[in-house]
Amino acid sequence: MKDSAKVKFKAMGEKLKNIVLPVIAYGGVAGMLSGFLVGVFNFGARYLIEYSKKIYEAVLTHLWAIPLFFLALAALALLMALLHKKVPNVRGSGIPNVEGAIRGFLTFKWLRTLIGTVIGSYMSFFAGLPLGSEGPSVQLSAMSAQGITELMKAKLTWRRYVMAGGAGAGIAVAFNAPLAGIVFAMEECHRRFSPIILLCASSAVITGTATFRLLGMAIKDAKWSSTSMLFDIPQLKPFADFKQMNSIGEFASILGILIAVGVVIGACAILFNVLLVKSQKITDKWVKKFPYWLRLLIAFLLTGAIGLIFTKFVQDGFAMVNTGGHSLVDILCHDGLKYTFWFLLLVICVRMLLTILCFNAGATGGLFIPMLAIGALIGAMMGIVFIKLGMDEEYFSAVVVVSMTTFFGASVRAPITAIVLVVELSGYQSDFLPVAIAIFTAFLVAEILGTNPLYDSLLDRMRESSEKLEKRSFEVTVEKGSFVEDKHIRDIIWPANALVTEVVKVDGENIVPDGETHLSEGDKITIVVESLNFDETKEFLENLVKTKKVKK
Repeated sequence: MKDSAKVKFKAMGEKLKNIVLPVIAYGGVAGMLSGFLVGVFNFGARYLIEYSKKIYEAVLTHLWAIPLFFLALAALALLMALLHKKVPNVRGSGIPNVEGAIRGFLTFKWLRTLIGTVIGSYMSFFAGLPLGSEGPSVQLSAMSAQGITELMKAKLTWRRYVMAGGAGAGIAVAFNAPLAGIVFAMEECHRRFSPIILLCASSAVITGTATFRLLGMAIKDAKWSSTSMLFDIPQLKPFADFKQMNSIGEFASILGILIAVGVVIGACAILFNVLLVKSQKITDKWVKKFPYWLRLLIAFLLTGAIGLIFTKFVQDGFAMVNTGGHSLVDILCHDGLKYTFWFLLLVICVRMLLTILCFNAGATGGLFIPMLAIGALIGAMMGIVFIKLGMDEEYFSAVVVVSMTTFFGASVRAPITAIVLVVELSGYQSDFLPVAIAIFTAFLVAEILGTNPLYDSLLDRMRESSEKLEKRSFEVTVEKGSFVEDKHIRDIIWPANALVTEVVKVDGENIVPDGETHLSEGDKITIVVESLNFDETKEFLENLVKTKKVKK
């Protein structure tokens, strides 16, 4: 018994040394850096958006400045084209890039990508493009996490775990929603739940959020918002609490509203996905005849022209069609009922057109907040209809908030993240069943319609445009104390496009493996991998199965 206890104690010590402590150390350092970088980045973004609005309003009061306004937009477009030529990884939203790197499909030079993301995003925000800061925030966090693993000379094995933790910290800090950041790292970045990913994401998110909030306390500026919600959402009157309902009729009416929200939002989210992906293919085919900079020039100038028109003739017009949509969501939650159904329909059409145009042009900026804004607009339209059908006006804000997160959940197929966002963005603290009904109804509609999640579709297009992968087989042996020892195959982040085809146990038993196959010391693993860089793939595999770090 004593010998057995010693063996168990030694195994626990090895696990603590080789797994737990590295996770906490790398994730914690990456989280602190992410909290600082993303906090400062979004702090600057809010000032730029505010100055952009003032410029649009000033131009309308000084008509002689209109030519200068469009010349400035043209200059920003050309500067962004030059930036993208030097750092192509900062085109578009940062989240598909990060997911590609975490899953092993893409590689980046982290410092160049980090700096380029900040510069490109600030250009977009200053020009008033309808793109958000949350996607770039995720890319900033993931690139800083990659830099941490390189500077700390961590095993290659840890890079993708720490990058996922960094991505989660980026979401947590950008939205001031730590739980959503942890869930996002697992549900969206890795598409799997495992103890190691949870531990790494939690470590990064906790330290990142703490760093962000401490800086906010030191700066004491309203735009930092380190202790408040991302949106200025009023206290929601929750949908009738299912736990306290006494009337079957009341239950049926609320259930009908929630299912209707789920069905309509799910269909609209898929329509948005299809329009974005299909238009990208059409744009790529059409613009082969034209230089890349022309796409950006058209997007910047058209955004400026439409923004000036709305700012001139519509109350809160700048918020309606320009920037990512933070202010638009706040306006809809507080005063959405002052707008007509048809006006909101017009705003949706214009905003979707500009968002798709700017994103397809390659402008640096995220889709996360724009998707929430579009969902909020659809929710406001549905709220108006429901009120005419007899719904209490006090439920209007709840319909808007649930609709915006439901749109995101259906578009990217991340329902759990969407539910958590409802809670953390709005402070919704009632029965979660109504929220879950709407979100999972939309998820079901999206699955029935059969399209891919948005970020996966964008990542697939990036992979299609890359070099053709080659396939090769590797055979490795699990060493005692290595990363994969005493784990199931499903809990390990293998190289991209890898398939474990055979496991030969120490006693000679040959196993056709699946996700539940348990790996032990001495197991011989045969793995087939598609890759562009087999030297790096081999190094990655050896760091998984060997005890000591394998050097290049």
